[in-house]
Amino acid sequence: MNKRLVISGCSYGLVYSEIQDELKEMFGMDEVINLSGAGASPDRQIRVVIEWIAQNGNPDMVIVPVSHYNRFDIPVAKEMDPLHNLHFKASWQMIDHLQPEKVNPEVDISTLKTFLRSGAVVHNVDHTDHDKLFVKLITFQSFLELRKIKHLIFDSGNHYEKLWMPYLVDQPGMEKMELVKNCPGIYKFFSFCSNAWMYENHVMDKKNYIPWNESEPLPYPLSDNQKATVHHRREQVLQLIKHLKQEGAIYG
Repeated sequence: MNKRLVISGCSYGLVYSEIQDELKEMFGMDEVINLSGAGASPDRQIRVVIEWIAQNGNPDMVIVPVSHYNRFDIPVAKEMDPLHNLHFKASWQMIDHLQPEKVNPEVDISTLKTFLRSGAVVHNVDHTDHDKLFVKLITFQSFLELRKIKHLIFDSGNHYEKLWMPYLVDQPGMEKMELVKNCPGIYKFFSFCSNAWMYENHVMDKKNYIPWNESEPLPYPLSDNQKATVHHRREQVLQLIKHLKQEGAIYG
């Protein structure tokens, strides 16, 4: 039977299509299906895997490099997608990057912009968005475990240890963080950020490093936030996956 590996990421996951042969060899797979999409939210990452499974059956393994906590989807897309229906990739901060040509023409753009501006104000206290992400991760991991699908779930760009932990630990109703922290099917979510790890450990010439699909080198030095948002090249991503495999991060 054909052994299938499904990858679901945001733009950080697109480069995985360039290492398909290495992934097949590393995990004993026959086929790699990369469902990643630029701007994808954790909602989208999780939903597309579940829908793909509903349409195609269980894969043998799933890799999910978790995207930014504050992204979400709204049902205003112009084009119907067989996996996503009319979900439109969004965030409260996207007001300056909204692409009206991708929005359903029946949706008034000025109203949509008002919705996003209002949401940015309402969600200024954003620990609840982190909270929702933790609930989704716990639920999704349980779904994969129940279906006996091997999985690798890790943070790609949130960098909790450096950017969010002091803010989150004092918030009420956040004890579920311990469930994520102690879940063997979610790899070191609050102490390991793959983008930062790759930059710190596998970018040798940091002053001249040109990220994947870009033409100019990164500035130097980078802040913790900038380290978390690097689009790494295939060489760095290969080192990451080898490291995670050696760490025993694949569950199931």
